[in-house]
Parts: sequence; C-alpha cells; structure tokens
Amino acid sequence: MSGSLFEDRAGGLRFDADFATGSSGPVRLLADGRYEAQPQEEPVEAWFTAALEEHFGGAGVPREYACNLRIKAERDRQVDLRFCFTQTNGKNYMAPPYWIYRRDCWRPLPAAATVYVPGEYVDVRFSVAAGEEVRVANKPFYAPAEIGRQMEDLAGLSPLFQLRQYGSTHGGRPLLALETEARPETIVVGATLQPAEPAARPVLAVAHWLTDRSALSQRLLERFRFCFVPLGNPDGAAAGHSVTNGLGEVPMFSFGHLLEGRPAPLETRHLWTYMEAVEPTAYIEFHTHYQDNHLHKLNNMAAAWFTPEKRPLAERVDQRLLTLNSQWRVTPLEPTTPLVQCGKFAHLAARLQALAYCYQIYAVTQEATASHAVNAVAALAQGLAGPEWAAVEMVPHLVPG
Repeated sequence: MSGSLFEDRAGGLRFDADFATGSSGPVRLLADGRYEAQPQEEPVEAWFTAALEEHFGGAGVPREYACNLRIKAERDRQVDLRFCFTQTNGKNYMAPPYWIYRRDCWRPLPAAATVYVPGEYVDVRFSVAAGEEVRVANKPFYAPAEIGRQMEDLAGLSPLFQLRQYGSTHGGRPLLALETEARPETIVVGATLQPAEPAARPVLAVAHWLTDRSALSQRLLERFRFCFVPLGNPDGAAAGHSVTNGLGEVPMFSFGHLLEGRPAPLETRHLWTYMEAVEPTAYIEFHTHYQDNHLHKLNNMAAAWFTPEKRPLAERVDQRLLTLNSQWRVTPLEPTTPLVQCGKFAHLAARLQALAYCYQIYAVTQEATASHAVNAVAALAQGLAGPEWAAVEMVPHLVPG
C-alpha cells in the first residue's frame, strides 16, 4: 500500500498503510470520530481461484484476512474505527482480540473496546495523543527487516546458531534460516507462507528456548540438528497480504506445480531446494491465530504417505504430539484430501519420508503462543528420540556455588 488512504483535516487525523506489513483498503468518515476501513483487495492466481471453486465452493483456504492501519493525530482524539471484512472465507478468521502498536510495542485492545460482528465487521475504540502515531491490526505483525535483525542478533549472541541465506525473493529480500550443528537427524521448524498468520516470533521463541542450558535442550541439541525458517514469504508479509507474495502468487500451494516442472514462485522453489539440502527427519509448521475461539488444530500425514518401515515412527510421534492438549481438532492429510498435492507436506512425506505437521495455534497472547510452540517442538523431538532415549537418567554434575 502507498500514500494516504484518508485525511480528516477537521478531525486532525490521517490514515495510511504505507509501511511494511500495512494492510488496508479505502477509509472513509462515518461521523465525527467514527471511521470505516475496507479490506485490502488481494487477487489470487486464476488456477488457485478455480481450485477453491472446484473443491470448496470458493471457500476453503482463506484470503484477505489481514488489516493493519496507521493513524496519526494532530491533537488528542478518541477514535472509533470499523474494519469491514471481505466476503471471501477470510472473514471467518477475523475474531478478536485486535492489537494496537504504540511506543514500539504491540498490545491487545481490551474486550470492552471491541465489538465483533462475525462475518461482517469489527468496531474498535482507542485513543491517540497529539503528535502520536499508532497502528491498529488484527494480529501483532512484524516487518521482515525486524525479523531478520532478530535472527542476526541470535546468531551473533549464541554459538549454537549459524545464519544461512537460502535464497532471495523477487523483491530482493533475503530468505533466511537459523541452523544448529549438523547431526544425523534434522528437525525443521517453519512458519506458514501465509502472512496473515504471522508465526515468525513463535518460531524464533523455539530457537531461543534451545539456548536455555537445561538438561532437555542440551540433550536435544546433541541428538538433532534444528533448522528454523521463520519467514518464508517476506514480500507478502511486507505488502500486508494474507496468502500471496509480492507478485500475487500463492507460494504455500505451489509446490505441486514446482515438482511437476511448471512455473512456481521463488519462495516455493527456494524453500523446496532448502528442504532437499537439509533432508528433514521431521518438519513442523506453525500457523498462529492469536485467538481462542477454536481448539488447536493438527494436520498430520496419514500412514499411506510412508513406507511400512517408517509408519511406526510416524504413529509414535503423532501420539506424542497428541498428548499436548486435552481437546483437539485433528485432520490427517490423506492422498485424497483436496489440494493436498499443491502443498509441501505431501511431498515432504512422499519424496523425503519426512514426518510433516501443520500445527495451528489458537492462543490470545504472544507469550502463550510462543510457549505453545516450544512445547510442540519439545514433544515432537522427544517423540522422535523415542522412549529408550527418554528413559536415560541424567545425573547432574554439581559444583560448589
């Protein structure tokens, strides 16, 4: 988005989405102090639209479910802002909480300041001080450059990690991974390529957890190589898109095209090349919603994707992950699942025999979401290592302190 979307000179307010992760369509004044923002339109490729129509009646995979608007005030103001929802399936992903960014920090808006009408719109109320600039959004969005700096900071701080650039986007942004020392087995922890479900920070939280010097993290680092890919679609994230990259392509659902020898987005091509290089034993991908209106969801791979020799391991890790939550939504991905051949999970399982998991986290705070991501990766790794590994008693080495 670029330029001012709306300027209320009489009210002393200016609205725009001209910043990394900004996402909004036209803004208009409804009444004094009350404004309405339309969603940013996000056309998708014709083949993807046709696939959604064929398999889901136009619904299915959501799109246009991000909003992130900047407001600048000339004087102290209370603002009532309505975000209207698209009529794509993205409207089902717009439940509260909503977030405000001020003084370099995202904070959730209180429930009392939010009126949510499912499928239609949300009204949020907030104050802006004279000379202040805030952002209001449906998720805590972080710019790709900020995520890159956080990865650089961690690699520079801890000898555990090496920062690797595995490609570049059409917009010239680096595609980055953090990696620990090579081991016979590799766990890749990734974030979805759908920018409206920002999972970079939870993925990095898992990397930070490995530096805690606990007995568990030390043993896991000795057993596995960990690779973290927190932002595989930085152009789409910067543009405030929901599912597409900067060119309107759909990286998450283009792996089938790539492996059939057809044109595919750079993000898709580079990520698959990276996966082939590191040969993951397991891959877990986080989709984060910062909501608690649904149960956590796990898409695991059905047994049919694996060789008979690999199936007991897959079943063991599945069961270990399922102990995380007392209530779940679980949908195994079968070879007959619509669009399954479009995504990476089927090909990771079938071609690389990697255990692949799509994990949707529903938690309202950033801290809870990060904690849940850590627990999920810990469970996955312990399931891979097996009961004999877990049964080994660690004898602590004590020194006078």
